[in-house]
Amino acid sequence: MCGIAGIFNYKNTRPVTMESLKTMNRELVHRGPDDEGFYIGGNIGLAFRRLSIIDLDTGNQPIHNEDKSIWVVFNGEIYNYVELKETLEKQGHSFYTRSDTEVIVHLYEEYGADFPLALNGMYAIALWDDHAKTLLLIRDRPGIKPLYYAETADGLMFASEIKALLSGGVGRVPDYEAVSQYLSYGYVPSPLTGFSAIRKLDAGHMLICSNKGCHKKEYWDMPNISFSKETLSEDELTGLFIDELKMVMHRQTRSDVPVGIFLSGGIDSSLIASVAAEKCNLKLNAFTVGFEETSYNELDKAKIVAGRLGLSLHEVILSERDIIGEIENIMSFLDEPLFDYSAIPVYFVSKLARSMVKTVVGGEGGDELFGGYQTHYLYKVSEWYRRIPQSLRNGIKGAVDRLPESHNYLSMPYKLKRFTYGAEYAYDEGHYRWKVLFDAEEKAKLLNPDFVNKLTDLESFYAMENHFKKAAEKGYGIQDQLMYVDFKTFLQDDPLQKTDKMSMANSLEVRVPLLDNAIIDFSRKVPLNKKIKGVQTKYLLRKALAKFQPHDIAFGKKRGFTPPMAMWIKNGLKDYMLTSLSRESLSKLEFLNHDYVKSIISDHLEGRAENSRLIWALIALVNWHRNYVFK
Repeated sequence: MCGIAGIFNYKNTRPVTMESLKTMNRELVHRGPDDEGFYIGGNIGLAFRRLSIIDLDTGNQPIHNEDKSIWVVFNGEIYNYVELKETLEKQGHSFYTRSDTEVIVHLYEEYGADFPLALNGMYAIALWDDHAKTLLLIRDRPGIKPLYYAETADGLMFASEIKALLSGGVGRVPDYEAVSQYLSYGYVPSPLTGFSAIRKLDAGHMLICSNKGCHKKEYWDMPNISFSKETLSEDELTGLFIDELKMVMHRQTRSDVPVGIFLSGGIDSSLIASVAAEKCNLKLNAFTVGFEETSYNELDKAKIVAGRLGLSLHEVILSERDIIGEIENIMSFLDEPLFDYSAIPVYFVSKLARSMVKTVVGGEGGDELFGGYQTHYLYKVSEWYRRIPQSLRNGIKGAVDRLPESHNYLSMPYKLKRFTYGAEYAYDEGHYRWKVLFDAEEKAKLLNPDFVNKLTDLESFYAMENHFKKAAEKGYGIQDQLMYVDFKTFLQDDPLQKTDKMSMANSLEVRVPLLDNAIIDFSRKVPLNKKIKGVQTKYLLRKALAKFQPHDIAFGKKRGFTPPMAMWIKNGLKDYMLTSLSRESLSKLEFLNHDYVKSIISDHLEGRAENSRLIWALIALVNWHRNYVFK
């Protein structure tokens, strides 16, 4: 787990300087505080920051092949490196380290640009082929590890974080199309970033650069659906899944340092902890976050799970006071706009974990692969709802809109209002509208007219629409389309980005077993009625968890690390919120209408609406603009 950066002046032969590489690399120290390394070969330069996890003595990068014609820096872990190394040695390759990194250069020698297909892991790779004078940038299949790049007057710059590119001289001009999409989604959909000159490399893609230019290639997409497990009974399917996860846990806990686990008390992390303890005999230190507000707190569930498994559970109880002391630091790591306020507890639990371990396993991916969101079945309810005469639906919506607001976690008034809003649309656009923060109507009020006139599409649905079209062309049914779209959009740009940025802010590596190649492939063979049964989400994962934990743990409501932001911004974070969104603060973002922002705040504070998501999205945008654009 590390940070990488580099420069390739492919448009000319201008030499890369050590000073320029070091300037970029300094911005990545938090990702790798243990060591650094560099390679310069004329107009190519690679930089690396190391967090030592595997091969503590000889594993520093860059790593090269036998004749030093191929060099690589990479951020992440290759879980099947032991098996790959054995095969490569039989093919005649010799190794000078025990690290997982070295298999990359020898795989490239064997398979060329197709080598990522052999990798099982999380990675952002930069590989230089000196013979071909070609640079390859590669991002892992789901997008666990980030990789950003920018075209320059001389060629290309790349890095694990945007701040390294900015320090290297890349322009800070904002991309207002990306800002508009952020206001809709709460994240910037790939490949946009918020900056006109900077792009994210999409998950499952590589960028190939030579003196002829750069081109992007998708080397991996979701395997086709086979449903080959549909003849199995529930118990047989559950047993096979547990066996698969057991093998994954053995792979993903290979480490030369102790490994811990994030344990929220939810389905995914509880299942991973249970399989690790009961099937792999791994008694991992567990780390969790609690809140004083009952409807948001899963600490009791985490304690039950840890107690049954005999795990040491380390906890942090968050209050507004804790957040006020760290919020500016937390925001400083968000170098592209990201609304997700569960980043706050992830930051604190990462800080807690890092005081004891260097790496943990987490639970991301289960929702997207196994049907974890209510929107994965609500389209069926909305199809029934739209059979009701329009006049009657209008009356229902009016009554729902008049329901008193609640700041409890996913309260019934909140869910009913979101449902009646999105249920008027077909499944694809309804999926977007159930998730949207500011829709076109609200953005027209929020943004000044000059800004609106520059935008391609105020609604921003097209960022999802392209993936829906691709899934439909593959012949996927509606539910598979919905999960595919969430995997290709939300997963890589929100939860995975949030986890990477907050854990790396504390120099902590997070591995994600449910996004192992084997689990992704397994998920494509599972019948839909074993993923979502009626209105029961993640049915297979819950059945698996029930083999280890009580029924109310396995089949309870999901919460995760979501904080009670709706309450906090009315109380302990109120002053911070009002200062962040004051007229003076917003004056630096000329495209926002302060009067409309003020009305959003007033409606929330006076109980007329639950606007915490909108308010925090604006706070995150203002902080990003101040920290990285207006600098």
